[in-house]
Amino acid sequence: MDRKEFLKTGIVATLGLIASKYTRISETPSVAAESSSEIFISKNGSPEEMTFRVVKAMGAINKFVKKGSKVVIKPNIAWNRTPEQAATTHPEVVGALVKMCRNAGASSIIVTDVTCNPWQTTFVTTGIKDAVENAGGTMRAPEKFRTVSIPNGAVLKEASILEDILDADVLVNVPVAKVHGSQARITISMKNWMGAVRDRGFFHRTDLNQCIVDISSFLKPAFTIVDATRILLTRGPQGPGEVKETRTVCGGLDFVALDAYGATLLGVNPSEVRHLQIAEKMGLGIADLSKVKLTYV
Repeated sequence: MDRKEFLKTGIVATLGLIASKYTRISETPSVAAESSSEIFISKNGSPEEMTFRVVKAMGAINKFVKKGSKVVIKPNIAWNRTPEQAATTHPEVVGALVKMCRNAGASSIIVTDVTCNPWQTTFVTTGIKDAVENAGGTMRAPEKFRTVSIPNGAVLKEASILEDILDADVLVNVPVAKVHGSQARITISMKNWMGAVRDRGFFHRTDLNQCIVDISSFLKPAFTIVDATRILLTRGPQGPGEVKETRTVCGGLDFVALDAYGATLLGVNPSEVRHLQIAEKMGLGIADLSKVKLTYV
């Protein structure tokens, strides 16, 4: 290798390192069905107990969180609703994850969300602020953003995303399962990323389902935990509406499969959810539950 080739190689390597630090995009967005399309389901315990069971079945928290890691947990804290109203992630599920990450030796555990109602209110009303701080984590206001390109975006070509999420060593998605309007039908893990961006209105002004897929092609959680301890069946995503106690927590690596399973709990056929079908075609995961292994723990 001559000097010119050596310098060129070094520059490319350096740019690769910079890109990996400032984005969460992977080179290959597809999820291999044989290795990743298994979801772990726990039923009939407390929200905390079920969360512990699911993470243990996935290989335990140390599989994902190493000592010194900066962990960012992204629940749904969008609305000024109590935990019982099922419009936001159950605080016990979030608190359990913070405890596990702390025990694994994380250097920081930040919980944040770009809320619809004022965050100063929703953080408190949802019970998440108390749960996080009592477990040893930090609630972070959604104030600092960085604009990044979305390489695989069909409609969403760039977005201003929370810096904490972009800079995380370990990103954990923790949505609640609930219905949405006629466009999206459901809001679970993929749609939860709308709470990572500054301008969620762009999604609604253009193509909501495609934008949901576009942002999901970019933000790659280490794993996803779906809170279905109680689910919102009507008047989603904000409620108040009909709430059903399902006493279920599920988790895994394939967020498309998790959303497909969550859709069935909500009485929605995954084949009727456009963003799930687009995501599967794009190689982000498996929406056909006949191809997904369901493991009850």
